[in-house]
Amino acid sequence: MEPLKPETRREILQNRPQATPADIEEYERLLAERFARDPDLPRSPALAQAEAAREKRLEELHKKLFGP
Repeated sequence: MEPLKPETRREILQNRPQATPADIEEYERLLAERFARDPDLPRSPALAQAEAAREKRLEELHKKLFGP
C-alpha cells in the first residue's frame, strides 16, 4: 500500500472541509494494518472484534474523505 500523494491530500483537504490531516493519517495507518495481517493466521475472538472495529472506522473515514 502506498501513501496518498501530496496532491491528493491537498485535494481532499480543499474539497472536504470536515477532513483533517489527522483523518488522512489514521486512514492510511488503518489500511496498512489491514494489509499487514496474514489472512491465514487464526483469529481469536478479541482479534476478530478489533478487526471489525477497524473496518467500521475505515468505512467512516472513507466516507469522510472520499464520499459524496
